[in-house]
Amino acid sequence: MKNPIRETLAAGQPSVGGWLNLASPLAAEVMAAAGFPWLVVDAEHSAFDLDLIAHTFRAIESRGAIPLARAWDHDPVTMARLLDAGAWGLVIPHVSTPEQARILAQSMRYPPRGTRSVGTGRCVTLSPDYRKVFDEVVLCIPQIEDLEGIANAEAIARVEGVDIGFLGPSDLALSMGVDPGHPDHEAALQRFREGFHRAGKPCGIPLRGGADVMRQRIAQGFRFIDSGSDFRLLEVSARKLLAEIRA
Repeated sequence: MKNPIRETLAAGQPSVGGWLNLASPLAAEVMAAAGFPWLVVDAEHSAFDLDLIAHTFRAIESRGAIPLARAWDHDPVTMARLLDAGAWGLVIPHVSTPEQARILAQSMRYPPRGTRSVGTGRCVTLSPDYRKVFDEVVLCIPQIEDLEGIANAEAIARVEGVDIGFLGPSDLALSMGVDPGHPDHEAALQRFREGFHRAGKPCGIPLRGGADVMRQRIAQGFRFIDSGSDFRLLEVSARKLLAEIRA
């Protein structure tokens, strides 16, 4: 097993994927078939149960893309169940301290490196050597969404087993009491990026606004880019079509 996301980022290149909020394996398959190299199943904010998550992973895999998931909490059992279902990496929301990051990174890897329990899940069908190699394949992606996490960004990035840092800009803005794009908000985003850069780890951000915004953020040094969700793509295209019809 080799994780192409890891290989792309190790080469210093941006990795641009998408998000899944519709709880639809078909929507996931459509996006994977369109060419998204990875897709994140949002188990935190969407109507996914574990069985549907596994079916969605299958749909993503069927078109050659990499399935990731965003967990709904920090429980090591949650991490294990999502990985057993076939996730190649996990985005973990609301990580604010290196201590949290350390526990999460360990929960995603087998002993002696970590604390993940051995179980029988669909994950072992991915490779006959799954348990031997997956510690080097899996991606631990803490999501930083408050000012405590921003202040600890470099320390979180330096935790062994943390692979990519990811921002939660909307929750960050809410926690700061400002709107996204406020100068203080933008400064916090850049402090996050600088902390991960100093630690030698890639970091990413969800983006809405098209290719120009993406090029700007990539030029700044963001590398792991969520370029849009199935929900937003449907919403935007539906509104655009209706506006054209009504015009």
